[in-house]
Amino acid sequence: MEKTALRFVVALAIGAFSGAALAAADAKERADAFMRNEMRTGKFEMLSVAYEQHGETRYTFVEGQGADQPMHVASITKTVTAVLLMQLAEEGKLCLNDYVKKYIPLFPTNNVTILNLMTHTSGWRNRFGHSKKPGEAEKFYGTMFKEFEVGEKFRYMSQGYDILAEIIENLTGVDDVADVAKSRIFEPLGMKDTNFAPHQGQAGMNTTAADLVKFGRALLDIYHTRKVGILLPESVDTLFHPVLKPEFSRTPGFFKKSGATGFGQYFSDLNSFDALSHSGATGCNFLIDPGRDAVEVILTGTREWKNDLFRSCDGNFSRMNAVMMACFGDHVAPVRPIAVGSAKPDQRRAKERELQALLSRRAAGEDVREAEIDRLNRELAMINAR
Repeated sequence: MEKTALRFVVALAIGAFSGAALAAADAKERADAFMRNEMRTGKFEMLSVAYEQHGETRYTFVEGQGADQPMHVASITKTVTAVLLMQLAEEGKLCLNDYVKKYIPLFPTNNVTILNLMTHTSGWRNRFGHSKKPGEAEKFYGTMFKEFEVGEKFRYMSQGYDILAEIIENLTGVDDVADVAKSRIFEPLGMKDTNFAPHQGQAGMNTTAADLVKFGRALLDIYHTRKVGILLPESVDTLFHPVLKPEFSRTPGFFKKSGATGFGQYFSDLNSFDALSHSGATGCNFLIDPGRDAVEVILTGTREWKNDLFRSCDGNFSRMNAVMMACFGDHVAPVRPIAVGSAKPDQRRAKERELQALLSRRAAGEDVREAEIDRLNRELAMINAR
């Protein structure tokens, strides 16, 4: 009798495992088909994506010649530069509210802070590329011009991060910020396929989706466990939380999920309101979601870089991230199949509209009871499971 019961339990376990395996295979099949369709519609020649949650990489997709090699991720480089600055702040070598002129005497004004450059709120710009070479440095700083008052508005200025890289080089005594990033971040995290271009803090990083997952996971683990890693927990708190006017949607290192779009703010509708992101003009998106404990990476590209590549794909980011989370994230109910063009039942549509209305009200600051949102989620789960 006992053996029969044991065999029955084992059979149930095997059946459950087989069912889970089939479900996982089905989810991957559907996600892969979606990604290939996005490649066609976005005209990407290369695509590499990864979805990681709770330390487990649950989905990867790599297609196109060169997509399995390190790719140029442009402005995602800035997130690494921001971590280096936080490390120096921990060591007492700088404060984010220090004036840039303290470290760069050639800087044209004495009221712009390091934080202003990190958050693109300095009000100053330049039409020439940054350089530390004698003569060229004087030309760069000497031709900077004031566009608006410091802190008055957000205006993206990539070159500010090259100035920040110069500050890092000056304070560490290391000639090239690329070597600083390698010794302080890439080597400790095992990011063996990642490197900085020389003296670049704004762009020029080459990396893989797998390495960016390691970087994002390192920050998330510090944030959630409160254990020291490449940063102190308090430093990650600073990187993850807005420090400016709400309409700027900026933290010192990332863009915060908001109603805005552009510059890495193409979040999935399924991402939590704690989500942070940064994109790169080569068609890349790096997303960290503390609320879901997830890292999402999308790297696209062509063999010849095109000026309109970012504009052609940034709208795809939210859809790709939504599909990865829907297929491989943690859910109370089974995930309904992705059926492009299929009609949804009226009952489901009505509940989804009701739920979206509640979430929009909460995002606008209204006092929406969590119990109401939970109720609608349960009702939707029951509809989807039928």
